[in-house]
Amino acid sequence: MSAQLTEHESRHAVLALWTRPEAGGPMVPQDELLLHAGRGVEGDHACGGKRHVTLVFEDDWRAATAVLGRSVDPAGRRANVLVSGGGASRLVGRRLRVGEALVEIHDITRPCEVMEQAATGLRDALEPDGRGGVWGRVLEGGRVRPGSPLVEVEGATEC
Repeated sequence: MSAQLTEHESRHAVLALWTRPEAGGPMVPQDELLLHAGRGVEGDHACGGKRHVTLVFEDDWRAATAVLGRSVDPAGRRANVLVSGGGASRLVGRRLRVGEALVEIHDITRPCEVMEQAATGLRDALEPDGRGGVWGRVLEGGRVRPGSPLVEVEGATEC
């Protein structure tokens, strides 16, 4: 895998999408997400909050579940977007085109006690190397669908 995502080549694509209509409630699979600039994911309880959208990467997820020694549904991470590939933590401070939306990645997502509901030990397994994914703010709204590429764009900033 390349060290950076570029506008011309992307090795990452959206695999699955979810919303969380209620805080602490079940994850709801979606065929597409509508992201609103300055607000976040339509239909998600966190819309309008600090973390507009959360992303977890398939390889990071697999590394975490390998520590557990069993398969766990990625919805258990409670992120909005599952993306192919890995290395989410290196994207902090970058701007990404996710489908039609432009997202600025602000930080890694720290695993919390809710992860333990999906699988005992998951919280600790997600901690190393930013395996828990990243969160960002939506700069330009748009639709995100499975198969949408994830592409780094110019204008990255340091958070």
